[in-house]
Amino acid sequence: MKTTISAIALFLASASSLSTAEDQNSLEQCFPDDIPWHTYNGNDYIFSREKYNSVCVDSHGKQYQWGKIEGVYPPIDDPDGGCSATCVSGYGRGQARGCTSMKPNKLVGFNYNCNENACYCLYEKNTWSGNDSPCFDSIDTSKHGQGDVYNTQVQQGSTCYSLHVQPASTPTPPGPTPGSSICTYSPDYDCYKTGHPACCSENDGEDCPSFLTMCDNHGEGMSGTSYCTNSPDYDCYKSGRPKCCDQPGGDIMNCPKEQPPCDIDYDATTDVATKKLVKYLRAQK
Repeated sequence: MKTTISAIALFLASASSLSTAEDQNSLEQCFPDDIPWHTYNGNDYIFSREKYNSVCVDSHGKQYQWGKIEGVYPPIDDPDGGCSATCVSGYGRGQARGCTSMKPNKLVGFNYNCNENACYCLYEKNTWSGNDSPCFDSIDTSKHGQGDVYNTQVQQGSTCYSLHVQPASTPTPPGPTPGSSICTYSPDYDCYKTGHPACCSENDGEDCPSFLTMCDNHGEGMSGTSYCTNSPDYDCYKSGRPKCCDQPGGDIMNCPKEQPPCDIDYDATTDVATKKLVKYLRAQK
């Protein structure tokens, strides 16, 4: 295990890009795809990986107060340890020093630094005061981040995980079987902001379709990301666009990644004549 951790630290200390399968494996050991999930006092604390080499910030680009817990080795998604458990319910060393609560109601996420093998539990401003706390190995109360994690800032070796809290599932855990619905598929952070389709964040995903919906993780101001915003095509669709575009919630909640086939049936032998007639009728309006 010591050899593996050393290899991970050396990898993340390097500024070079991922170029080999070994590098990729090291990254996945530090930041596994499994969702860090911890159940505590009747709630599920679910953490979503935002970006590699990053720290979490709020909607104004401000970082959060943090309490550092050292000696947390991969995998950080261990149900009996890791940042997801220690930042929520505590750990032996902190309790021995007199820590009685990790204040999970003010927790917004964590940054995991693989170089340091450390969790940085993140809190809204004014959660903690002073320069030390028995709950942490070190603490920084000078930051002013507030509200949910909104974005990230670049910081090599660290990765931001945002927090979502919901009432504990029944049974607790494991809850839904992974892969049993589109909301339990392996997270796809390239396609989806939270790693999962947008519908999974509404009504516990009960209204999601059976297929993976349209991606919503696009750059600010990017156009052409939805076929629902293209010019109407009445030769293909009765309403000009796929039916899913007009359903409550819109395209990212209802439409599949790939554009649906046409819903207009026609005889191929008379197709040309039919299209000419349709265009003529429209021109007379």
